[in-house]
Amino acid sequence: MFNLSRLLLTCAFLLTGLTAFAEDEGKIIAVYGNAATMKNPPPGWGFFWNANGKEGDSKGYIPLSYDDKSKMYGVPDEAGALRADRPSHTCVLDVFSIKDNDGMARFYIASYTMQEDSVGEIWINNGNLRNRYFSETTLKIYVNDEMKFSTQIEKDRFAQLFQKSLGKLKKGDSIRITVGPGGKSNKGGGRLHFTIEDYPAGRKPGKPINIISPPITEATPQLEADGKMDKGYSDQHKAQCAEMLSKKPELVFVGDSITARWPPELLQDKFGKYRPVNLGSGGDWIQNVLWRVQSGAFEQIKPKVVVILIGTNNITGGFTPDEITKGIGALLKALHEKTPGSAILLQGILPRGAGIKDPIDETIRQSNAQIAMLADNKTVFYLDVRDALLEPDGTISREIMPDKLHPAKPGFDRWMNVLSPVLNKMLETVPE
Repeated sequence: MFNLSRLLLTCAFLLTGLTAFAEDEGKIIAVYGNAATMKNPPPGWGFFWNANGKEGDSKGYIPLSYDDKSKMYGVPDEAGALRADRPSHTCVLDVFSIKDNDGMARFYIASYTMQEDSVGEIWINNGNLRNRYFSETTLKIYVNDEMKFSTQIEKDRFAQLFQKSLGKLKKGDSIRITVGPGGKSNKGGGRLHFTIEDYPAGRKPGKPINIISPPITEATPQLEADGKMDKGYSDQHKAQCAEMLSKKPELVFVGDSITARWPPELLQDKFGKYRPVNLGSGGDWIQNVLWRVQSGAFEQIKPKVVVILIGTNNITGGFTPDEITKGIGALLKALHEKTPGSAILLQGILPRGAGIKDPIDETIRQSNAQIAMLADNKTVFYLDVRDALLEPDGTISREIMPDKLHPAKPGFDRWMNVLSPVLNKMLETVPE
């Protein structure tokens, strides 16, 4: 008989690995990554640029304006449109700053005014700034116009982390993070994250969490702007664990949003007798799938076959084919440890964008060539379905992938025509 209480208890036990993301000795009092996405941010927050004076002198700061159409903060022109030659930030936390024609660096400034006296020391924690496009970016931290920290963020695919104690602060004290061009660079910026936290005397935070770009073999769930696990992601993982334990599938699909969109009726029609379970999760990187495998229910279920498709989000995240292959290798190792009797069908990353003429296609091809070498044709098998999703001229049709990334029903039908014979053969030959 199905015991829901026992099942939920089991899933809770499987999630004990979340402790590092669920507990914190300090108190988070403000989260930039949440405030900066709002038209009306929480009390204390403001976003500025140094319009009338040098950076570091708040008397010359002017607030940035929120544009409802673009969902951005910036400097409007006479027509009300945001100017491209002035500091700004977007709803996805991309920050931009520039040197003016007079040579003065116009900084983007995120400001938080303390709403209460701190109990202990105030820390800037979980600071992330990823500068992918500018030769050099300057980041500084001020309290009431007194500089407490300064660093140069070099151009890199990954985020540079920062963290700083600001001491005991009082109500009304202002904390300002400024981002601007560095060195001889005329532009600066990147994707920005940080939290403001109050730690009791004698305590301090651990190492800052890489929210934007964790290392390729680091098992991590999807995180919110405060560095803690996304609640929706946690709820989804618990539900997927429960489904695994309830259905005891012989066939499991693992991946990102592409896998998540498999039509359930198609999977049921082709593989229903194997009780398929779909563990796709929108937005997942390899690191996220690795965490879900390590924190999931595979060792209790031991399915016959696990089908994997992952990596396209890592490509757009700046990871190289070598890194993607290393990450998928770690994922295969984790699956072998959790369910050693399962066969694995590893699929090549699907084409996207404009197809073979898209600049990203070369990275996809290189990644797939290396991923294919991970197959030993004994426990791990490789399948590339890209040709089935491309038109004869190498393009991707709107009928097959309306958004040039996710297959629609006709695309899944083409995919299934290639996948089904291979997968059925594997399911029939894997021993009980």
